[in-house]
Amino acid sequence: MTVDIKDGLQIILALAAVITLVFRLAQLEANIQNRITEVDNRMKLALSEYKGHKEMVDYQLHGLNEKIDHKFKRLHDAQKEIQDFLAKTTSFIKREGS
Repeated sequence: MTVDIKDGLQIILALAAVITLVFRLAQLEANIQNRITEVDNRMKLALSEYKGHKEMVDYQLHGLNEKIDHKFKRLHDAQKEIQDFLAKTTSFIKREGS
């Protein structure tokens, strides 16, 4: 069985094309994996920033609720003191529900 130069050259060129194609596909796959990794890292960073911001907002809201409760309690206590004073010194009648 004799292989002439034309057939041998076609076989070598076909093998080279297949090897080049496989190499190029491997490069594309690596590029896609790198992009996926970058997007994943950016997503993790955005999530951690969101969690930090959410925690800060929760702390601020809790602080504001504490301030409001404290002011309300002081106002309520002052109102009771005024009602007691007025009940003792005048004919002021306190409401039962307050």
